[in-house]
Amino acid sequence: MNILMAYFSRTGHTEKLAEIIGDELKKRGHSLTWEVIRPAVKYSWLREIAIDFPRYPSIGCSIFSSRWRDHHIRTYNQVEEDIQTLEYPDVSGFDRICVGGPKWGQISYPVARYLKTIHGIHGKQVGSFATFGGPPFKTFEIELIEKPVSRLLERMGAQVVATVYVSSAYHEAHLMPLFRLLSLIGFGRPIEHFMLGSDYANAGIQMFCNDLLCT
Repeated sequence: MNILMAYFSRTGHTEKLAEIIGDELKKRGHSLTWEVIRPAVKYSWLREIAIDFPRYPSIGCSIFSSRWRDHHIRTYNQVEEDIQTLEYPDVSGFDRICVGGPKWGQISYPVARYLKTIHGIHGKQVGSFATFGGPPFKTFEIELIEKPVSRLLERMGAQVVATVYVSSAYHEAHLMPLFRLLSLIGFGRPIEHFMLGSDYANAGIQMFCNDLLCT
């Protein structure tokens, strides 16, 4: 298969995840084409938090209520950010599309714009991957990236068939002491258990490749 690997990475963690996925796909005999999603202008993380800050109370409520979480995901107005000109704006010639980026409030702004910019994705099977700062809480981390990506791609006529989400154990707002504590409380394990190189991450990458290629 000819697979497009498109990703945005600001701190290098998602880039590393993309490279590991790419290496595994190449080991299995598939060819890869790379598309690095680059913002048109580099902004600070403080500016990006400020843009989405009014929605943070809704995100907080979604942690405690599945009904509110579904409402939040359904009604959230996804923020986008201008990106540089793409090398492959038409993805119709690829057998599979992989799209990744860091999880911010939901979809990172450059990835959201990327998905709105490309064409030819109708009918395609897509793999979605992401990194986030904390441990893999279903309510706070995974669902807030997994469902929005799936819903956006479904509206574009594509289908997410493979997912993998890994902790970077990094947060620009210096929240790692809190995340480390939550990892111990919620999972009984240090956050390193969910980072790249861990058994958790390796198993997730293998499953991602299996699901992407076997559909």
